[in-house]
Amino acid sequence: MIFEHADMHCHLDQFDSPRTVAEEAAGARTAILAVTTTPQGYLGARSRLEGCGAIVLAAGLHPWWLADGRSSEDDIQALEHLIPVTRFIGEIGLDFMEKHAPQSSWELQEAAFRRICAAAGSTSLPEAPKVLSIHAVRATKTVLEILHETGCLKTCTCILHWFSDSADLLWDAIHAGCWFSLGERSLRTGKGREYIKLIPRDKLLFETDMPWSGDAGLGFGAIAGSLDRAEKTAAAIIGEDAVRQARGNAAYMLSS
Repeated sequence: MIFEHADMHCHLDQFDSPRTVAEEAAGARTAILAVTTTPQGYLGARSRLEGCGAIVLAAGLHPWWLADGRSSEDDIQALEHLIPVTRFIGEIGLDFMEKHAPQSSWELQEAAFRRICAAAGSTSLPEAPKVLSIHAVRATKTVLEILHETGCLKTCTCILHWFSDSADLLWDAIHAGCWFSLGERSLRTGKGREYIKLIPRDKLLFETDMPWSGDAGLGFGAIAGSLDRAEKTAAAIIGEDAVRQARGNAAYMLSS
């Protein structure tokens, strides 16, 4: 599919009618990187969205699900088994913010993320590198250390979704070769508007992270509107050429 826009981090399976949203996206020439929160969610979405050409599915295990016990060792193993045969992995990562994940869960999150990255790094191919969509909340330093230790920084395409850590850590991530997906909500913040000026243009992507609370019943129009607002905000800060390059970045990543 040749597309004009891309949502590079969307929880499509959490919409009330994900197939309808997917079909509307295809009609609007918009690709969606549909991340999932559990391996079971990925498998269910794969069966429901079969044949939807605008959708690229990613197999994931969200750190919040590990933190509150919704996911367990069985889920970690299930994702490890999916990774060798799945190019796109996400949402995965670490959350070291007590509001989202108690400190008692941090060690478990870290161990799971290390195993997931080890599986991805060892099975990524030069001609088709694994693409990782990564949640890193107050945990960027540890995320980068694990990505380095497991070889993912060399063998995979590592996207930090909605980066919100310190400027020093942003520079560390940039120097490590990471990509960044930013959306409407991150660009509403002063930090997000400053960070988009620093991110290399060839490492920039746009996302929605939808559906947001109460939006699951909405259709593709909600995604399209959010992407449009994000792109317009970005264009006002870094220019239309940079926005066009970000679209090209997504096209290259999803089609290569």
